[in-house]
Amino acid sequence: MSSNESFKLLSCSEKTMNYIAKQLVNFPNKEYVLKNNIERTMYLLIENIFSYRIESVSRIKMKYLKRLLIQLSMLDYYMRVSYHRKFISFKRYESIANFLLEIRKITYGVIRSEQSV
Repeated sequence: MSSNESFKLLSCSEKTMNYIAKQLVNFPNKEYVLKNNIERTMYLLIENIFSYRIESVSRIKMKYLKRLLIQLSMLDYYMRVSYHRKFISFKRYESIANFLLEIRKITYGVIRSEQSV
């Protein structure tokens, strides 16, 4: 696995997290639980990418990648809830979903390359 692919995963994730963070400003104050869960999941997502890059044992690297996929799914769910509660527009939800899909595809590519090593 080249470090360039890892960097692409990290840069796409950071770009997506910055976009989502800008949307969180518009959430009502009474929805602090949803907002906090989204923020926590975003930080855990970045943490798992860093943990994957630092770890040298293949089995543990796979564990971090699988956690990353779980957090991507949770983030997608939280954003879908946000859309249904009308905190974000459909266009923004669709944009975020496409960003998350791109990160998920990169992650599966990294998993395939790790398994072939």
